[in-house]
Formats: sequence, structure tokens, C-alpha cells
Amino acid sequence: MRPAFFLLAAVVFLAGTARAQTPPNEDFDLGRRKFPKETRRAPVEKDTPEFIRWMLQPLRQGMLIRLPVVDTDPNRGVTAGVMPIWVFKEANGDRIEQIHAPSLTYNKNFGVTPTYRYYYYPEPDAALEARSSIGKYEKEAMAEYNDASFLGSKSDFGARVQYNVDAGQRFFGLGPNSPKRAESNYKDDDWNVRLRGGLPLWRDAPVKAHLGDRFLTKRISDGPLPGLPGFSTAFPGVGTATHQQTNEMRLTLDYDTRDHAITTSKGAFVQAYSEYAVRSFLSSFNYSRYGVDAREFLPWGRFDTTTALRAKYEQLLGDAPFWLKPSLGGKYNLRAYGDGRYVDRAMAVASVEQRFIVHREKMAGVTTEFEVAPFFELGEAFDNPGRLARRYARPVVGSAVRAVARPQVVGSIDFGVGQEGMSAFMDINYSF
Repeated sequence: MRPAFFLLAAVVFLAGTARAQTPPNEDFDLGRRKFPKETRRAPVEKDTPEFIRWMLQPLRQGMLIRLPVVDTDPNRGVTAGVMPIWVFKEANGDRIEQIHAPSLTYNKNFGVTPTYRYYYYPEPDAALEARSSIGKYEKEAMAEYNDASFLGSKSDFGARVQYNVDAGQRFFGLGPNSPKRAESNYKDDDWNVRLRGGLPLWRDAPVKAHLGDRFLTKRISDGPLPGLPGFSTAFPGVGTATHQQTNEMRLTLDYDTRDHAITTSKGAFVQAYSEYAVRSFLSSFNYSRYGVDAREFLPWGRFDTTTALRAKYEQLLGDAPFWLKPSLGGKYNLRAYGDGRYVDRAMAVASVEQRFIVHREKMAGVTTEFEVAPFFELGEAFDNPGRLARRYARPVVGSAVRAVARPQVVGSIDFGVGQEGMSAFMDINYSF
């Protein structure tokens, strides 16, 4: 995993250069957002490590970064390749304005896959991302725009359009005790369009209301992976011969006192949400979804450590296929299992993570903090709260290695051990 760690450190360093110049003793305004002084704490300048000098090549208006790629998704296996990244700064400043990141990767199950990624930052709190790829079994075209102060206001706005064919999905059946031996592989072919907008309930309020909508069409068919039973054979009648659509309307209420949504070091976040899909309104299904997601970050004074706590509950009511139901597994809940390992009408998960800063490195004016973060998680999928049973609770222990370039970039590699062995996940810009 050493190449993956170098990838993580270099990407975090790269993105951190976007806002490296900040006033020394004052809160600073990042575009239209303010971040506290603590987010730019830095040690004395040090010499850049040799492997970073090898990876980074300065250009007249930016830099070229040479990156190896190693990924170990539990559902896909090991993927390796190369990713040269071209970074371009704005004409009269140090802020990153554009990033071009093509990659060429190989996976024994999916062959060679070329991918192109493009990032454009018109403002420090606004971003446009586009991505396209095509492989032996898979393809994707995606564009997404997010703006935290839309048209100069206190409102935020987001939009996403995506076409995606993913041949690495797994299904084990429904219920909290679906057996590993029932594993099957399916191919997911879908279109989705998302829109959302939000406003604070009052001026400078920590509480914000959001309205959103997601239109999704999906077709499920047999996957190509060898050694697994055909999806239509293992679960007859569960797949879809044609695309089926759903239109989810979402209402969200957020309470947020975090110092930053990505490189969080203190504060709390609580989100309560409800979603509705109505069969007579652009949907093949009729269901509702309710949930709450609570997180708190407790710094330990001068000891360079933070306790991160999270609890999430979600319940679906009505008629919905398995791919719309709550699930456990993956980077974002229960980090010892692949995405969608346990699926049912409800799920609950709790996590505690202790983040220790073990090293700070200042490279070209940008400070990166390296953290080790042991964690414990406990989750369960179930039909309803009355069906919760201790024997179906899934414990996970593990540790994350994190690299943080404040105020806006974090990357992590997570290793989790559960009842079915160990899994590893790698991700960029996810706080927890």
C-alpha cells in the first residue's frame, strides 16, 4: 500500500496549494466563507522529501504531478495504474483554477480503463467537476457543480448529471443475515440527475433548510465476474429487463457548527431528512425514506488528537427495489465490508474514531498533517426497530491513515476488520 499512501499525500499537498497564502494573525475570508485561525497552523519550513520532489515538476503557471495509483475496493479487487495531473493557477494569484487528471488503470476483472477528470474552481467555494471513462464492461460520463454562496447570496446550490455503467456491484440477498455464500455479481446501468438548494433559517444561522430532487433510471443485469453465480439465476425476478425510474423529492434540515465541512477538527453536525417518491409522479415506485445523521468532533486541547463520533439511522417505508433500500458496507458506513453488503428496510450504524496527529510537513508553503486514526464501528440492517437483534450486529475495528491540508482537503486510507475479514478503502475529501 506504499504507492497508495504516496498518492494520498501528493494529492492532498496538491489541493492544499490552492489557498496557501493567508494572513498570519487574523481570521481570513476564503471567498465568501470565513475559517478560523487554527485551520492554518504550521510548523517551521522543512526540506521537501525526495519522493515528493520526484513527483512534482513546477510549470510556468502551475505544476505537473506524476502519481502511481493503487486501489483495493472489496467489490472490485486491486486496481493499479498511473495518473499524471496538470495543475493550473489563476493568472494573477496563487489559487488553483483548473486541474486536468487523466489516468490509465488495469484490473484483472475489468481490464484496461482510461479515465479523464477535469476540475474548475471559479470561486474558492464553488467547483465544477467532470469525469468520463470507458472500459471493457463499464463506462461513465458525469458533470457536477456545487456553489456554497450561489450568486453571491447566503444560499447554496448543487446540480449533477451522470450516466454510469458499473459492472462490479454485488448482491447477497435481503436481510440482516444474508450469507456470504449467496454472493452474486450484477451490472448496474443508470442515469441520474440531481438538483438541490438551501437557505439558512435566519441570518448567520447554524441551521439550514434544503430542498432537493433526484431522478434516477436503472437497469440491473447479470455481471461479468467469473467465479460467481449469475445474478438472474441466484435471484430470479429481482433484475430488470428495462430501465425503471424513480423521482425522489427530499427535504433536509441541517444543524452545523463545524469549523469546516471537510477538514473538520471541532463542532457538531446533525442532519434530519425525509424523501418521497410517488408512483404517479415520474416514478415506478411509491415509498418514503426518513433518517438522521449526527456527528461530533471533540479536540483534546494541546494533545494533537480529536475524538470523532457518528451515529446514523435510516428507515424506508413502502414499495422499493433492493437498490433503493438502506444498506451497510463501504467507506461511508461499516468499513470492513463492500458497498451494499447488508440490505434491508432500515439500518443503523455508530462509529467512534480517535485521530492522532503524528507528523506535520510543510512543503512549498503548504502544511500537511498526517494522522493515525483507530476506530470502532457497530452496525445492523433490519426491517424495523422492533426487529433489532444483538446477534445481527456487525462490529468492525480498524484504523485510518489520514493526510490533511487545511482548510479544504483531506485524504484517507481506511483498513477495517469485521466478521468476513479485512477491507481497505481510499478516498479524498470525506470528513466522516
